[in-house]
Amino acid sequence: MRYLGVDYYPEQWGLDLLEEDLENIVELGANLIRIADFAWDRFEPEEGKYDFSFFDYVIERAKAHGLKIMMCVPTATMPAWLYTKHPEIMNVDDKGYRQPYGARRGYCYNSDIYLEKAFALAEKMAEHYKDEEAIVAWQVDNEIGHEGSDMCYCDSCHKKFIEYLRNKYQDIHELNERWGTSFWTQTYNDFDQIPLPKASFTAQNPSLRLEWMRFRSLSAEKYIGDLADAVRKHDHNHPISHDFEGGIINKAFDPFAISRHLDFVSYNNYPVWGGQKAPLSGSDLSFTVDFARGFSRKNFWVTESIMGQQGHNDIGYAPKPDEAKKWALDSLDHGVESLIFFRYRGFIKGAEQFCFGILDADNEKRRKYYETKAFFEEAKKKPVTYPKSDVCIIYDYDSKSSMQIQRQSDVFSYEGECMKLYRQMYLRNMNCDIIDSSVDFSKYRLVILPYMIVMSDEFKKRLKDYVSDGGKVLLTPRTAWKDTDNNLVFGKRIPVDLSDLTGCVIEEHESLLDDQYSLCEYEGVEGKGYVFEELLKVKEGKQILSWKNNPFGEYAAAVENEYGKGKCYYMGASFDEDTLNRLFEKILND
Repeated sequence: MRYLGVDYYPEQWGLDLLEEDLENIVELGANLIRIADFAWDRFEPEEGKYDFSFFDYVIERAKAHGLKIMMCVPTATMPAWLYTKHPEIMNVDDKGYRQPYGARRGYCYNSDIYLEKAFALAEKMAEHYKDEEAIVAWQVDNEIGHEGSDMCYCDSCHKKFIEYLRNKYQDIHELNERWGTSFWTQTYNDFDQIPLPKASFTAQNPSLRLEWMRFRSLSAEKYIGDLADAVRKHDHNHPISHDFEGGIINKAFDPFAISRHLDFVSYNNYPVWGGQKAPLSGSDLSFTVDFARGFSRKNFWVTESIMGQQGHNDIGYAPKPDEAKKWALDSLDHGVESLIFFRYRGFIKGAEQFCFGILDADNEKRRKYYETKAFFEEAKKKPVTYPKSDVCIIYDYDSKSSMQIQRQSDVFSYEGECMKLYRQMYLRNMNCDIIDSSVDFSKYRLVILPYMIVMSDEFKKRLKDYVSDGGKVLLTPRTAWKDTDNNLVFGKRIPVDLSDLTGCVIEEHESLLDDQYSLCEYEGVEGKGYVFEELLKVKEGKQILSWKNNPFGEYAAAVENEYGKGKCYYMGASFDEDTLNRLFEKILND
């Protein structure tokens, strides 16, 4: 069933406006309200003393108006009593600064005290509401990792990181060997000597940093998974979700891994945010929604779709008439099952006074109200569908992290390069799935691997089997440079153990920085290569693009190679849009 609703915060207004608000929400055409995602103090005003009366009444009145409920476990913000008693639960940055009370997401999700209190709240709420017929779904926490909270360097994190390394490696000598700690006299005699990779005069060991990124991801995954299990301990009737924020591709955790602990995925869709002069382009916005769909590879919810101007301190661009409606309608075509607008009414106090909703502070029904109503009318006529795709882009958390740890070029952006490749399908009105590297990709006719610098032997075999059976794969610069410890490989040509697939090896390479490019040529037409310049020596393959006037000599810039029944295409740079378009014309025609 498709639920259409609004984010509603009666705890911010009290109950005087409740009846009027619920009547207006029904008049909009909504059938659901999402509540309580920042209301811990309403449920537990004092430690261990729970009070459900406020939201019991809200739910009772919502039911009387025929509205369903998405109930949120509000652990993204904490009550003052918890901070006052346990200030050590707060997040610490790499310079030792501990987050103060008063903002959201200030906690560390490796703090045992915070986990104890958060899970207790989840259990109490689930036990109380397990039989509530109006509730159709749970949301646990809110926008994990948002606003820099994906990183923490507190003592709890350090202790659990050491435990993680001890369990993974067991033998400190094996860790030393795999990490190359003989460099810069970094050899460890005991796991307890291993530091957190904080900012320093020079770069920290890339193996240490990749393991730190893996640990951060596992910490976030365990927190959300355990929080969901705390709800499931008492409530087996209602599905559980979490609302991921935009920009999550850059976070220190793998959203695909977290999503395996959820019954369905939710996503907060913000095409524009405070301080931005313009919203995301159509292709970039589609990419973000398709990325969220890929987390579970099934229909998902948008739990925050903006209608008004947004921002905390700086605001900027306001959605133009019918623009927010268009964004919402477009998302339905990308597999969104249910959609909720943020928010019914903006609050006149607190940090989000400039996060404007369907109604403004004047509380009058104006353009945004009727635009929302028109959306609900159209959305009810659209069936819930799931896009079918012949093309996929593969996200790999280890490789993304490795490229963040060592960018190699000051203009490299993992997200930007993924979006650039995705745009080629968008311009052709082709659906494109975005999946993670653990997923079976054999059903796709074209697989695109952006910057998969860390590639296991097992994945290389899967890739070769796929192409040998007739698949097509497009590889980018920096493919298969490193082993799973984030180290270069001795004694092998790059791409490591893939030259038979690519039909080429990298003879020379260079990073291109801001405002730099190298000239290339495709069928007599000049183009430009950016970010990286890999000079490809053709072996069994066929040159598609060549480097032009290159001081290193004559080399291919892109190579096509037949492998079994399929083909592999290797790009040696991030090409300009026209050159990339010509290359994709060939690949997609093939």
